[in-house]
Amino acid sequence: MRDMIQSRTYLYVPSPVNSYTGFGNLDFGTVKGFSFQYDLRRTNNIELQANYTLQFADGTGSSSTSQRGLNTRGNIRSLFPLNFDERHRMVAVVDYRYGSGRAYNGPRINGLNIFSNAGINIQANAVSGRPYTKLQRAQPLSGTGFAGALNGSRLPWNFNIDVRADKSFNISGKGAKALYLNIYARSQNILNRKNVFGVYPVSGSPEDDGYLTSADGKSALNTVVTSGRDIEAYLASYQWAELNPGFYSLPRRIFIGAILEF
Repeated sequence: MRDMIQSRTYLYVPSPVNSYTGFGNLDFGTVKGFSFQYDLRRTNNIELQANYTLQFADGTGSSSTSQRGLNTRGNIRSLFPLNFDERHRMVAVVDYRYGSGRAYNGPRINGLNIFSNAGINIQANAVSGRPYTKLQRAQPLSGTGFAGALNGSRLPWNFNIDVRADKSFNISGKGAKALYLNIYARSQNILNRKNVFGVYPVSGSPEDDGYLTSADGKSALNTVVTSGRDIEAYLASYQWAELNPGFYSLPRRIFIGAILEF
């Protein structure tokens, strides 16, 4: 990737401007990867797809403003992991389905093909954590000072399973003129996992920014106490502020619906 847009600071501009910030075609990067996929055609009711991807995404900037404020003496030209760098991604999709008529090979009750045109689809994926820059000094809901390299730390792995079960009913016609009603139930994140998508840069935790236990935080707490304010109310409200829903994946969700097929 070459000539991508990035902010830059122009110095030594005549007074009264002195310096200003603009944009230029400065960024470059290298993305290398390998993907392996296995496909199993439907055999005895089951169909399987499995994929593994290995990726190395390095560059000088993850967005057009990622270098803003890093350096006033020029843009960084060394490579570091980009924000979207996912080193490992594994995806598996399993579909188990029964046919109808002579193709049906499932259980029967009183001569009825109870699972005719029915099936279940399961999709599981596991992804290694994306990078973030760890900071050194805790501030309210943030931090200052680099504690390591740019994007030198990693979020935890994420794991998710989605499930869909459905059954089609013939409500009229045959062959090309057949009309079907498909009833389905679908669940996203069926295990209700709290996958972490973001953390506070000093503590590395999605729940605690590390400020209240730092020297600055203890000084702020002391100021609250000496001013006569309610310390318990202050701590409770600060903990509410730390709750960031963007740091987690969505909880389990269940959808029930119908599709008319013709």
